[in-house]
Amino acid sequence: MTPAPPPCFTHGLALAPMAGYTGSPFRIICRELGATGLVTEMVTAAGVSRRSVKTMRSIRFDPMERPLGIQLFGARPGDFARSAELVADLGFSFIDINAGCPVKKVLKSGSGSALLRDLPRLAAIVRETSAASPLPVTVKIRLGFTPEEPLSEGVCEMLCDAGATALTIHGRYRSDMFGGSVDLAGLERLSGRSPVPVVANGDVRTPEDGRRLMSLKGVTGVMVGRGALGNPWIFRRLSGGAASPAPGELRSVVMKHLDLTLADGAGSGAVHSFRGHLIHYLKGFPGAAGLRDAAVRVNSREDVAELVETAERRVFG
Repeated sequence: MTPAPPPCFTHGLALAPMAGYTGSPFRIICRELGATGLVTEMVTAAGVSRRSVKTMRSIRFDPMERPLGIQLFGARPGDFARSAELVADLGFSFIDINAGCPVKKVLKSGSGSALLRDLPRLAAIVRETSAASPLPVTVKIRLGFTPEEPLSEGVCEMLCDAGATALTIHGRYRSDMFGGSVDLAGLERLSGRSPVPVVANGDVRTPEDGRRLMSLKGVTGVMVGRGALGNPWIFRRLSGGAASPAPGELRSVVMKHLDLTLADGAGSGAVHSFRGHLIHYLKGFPGAAGLRDAAVRVNSREDVAELVETAERRVFG
């Protein structure tokens, strides 16, 4: 019997895996603010299968993140099969196969969105992953490689037959990268024919955006990507809670995020690596340009705390 994916992923609010941003510290922050579905940043199936030190370090997680999925990418079914044999013992709750990443470097290896042009290979990857692991397998896709090459309406059924228990569909084509508006009609054309739950992804920044996706036939859950950067409160807002941080909350969340990053073993480079997150946190504040200017120069925990306090004072006095 095919295992069902965790309902917290398929019927809740999931955080999209974004390279360089959605490591364990940010996933914990988003979980605390209402994200029900979490997935690691994508890692190579080949790296996991070889137990690469760098890859294994990148998929470390805190137990409070469970249920947590691991997102794998690659082009060789055998790599996925060998990886799938390992990850159940690592404590993951499901395996997510990336067939949607539009980045050229990924495409050159035949991975990510390149698989949208090679559906037999994608089906083989799903089939071998499912056969090698007791964990549920999910797949992330886009609407097609280009608008002139849309995926057929039968693709969801094909992936389900291969062993997929749920799908995440980003409502853009590979050629769109992350620009332009989500194609709602194109998304529903696929989700409406899916025999398994569909998590819809793309342009979710407000409750209205979330409701728009949830109104599509076949959609059971929503995934938030760039809308969560610097704004983990979006999950609370999507659940009907307060939209903005209360006085003092920005500081408490940012500093906890930084402390988790420091504890994650990034060493002296942790504060530097945190600058990208800090810039996002400071968007929208009075004098944001100056704040962001200062954010790219922070070198210590004290620098971060002082900058965030400055931002809060400009709003709350």
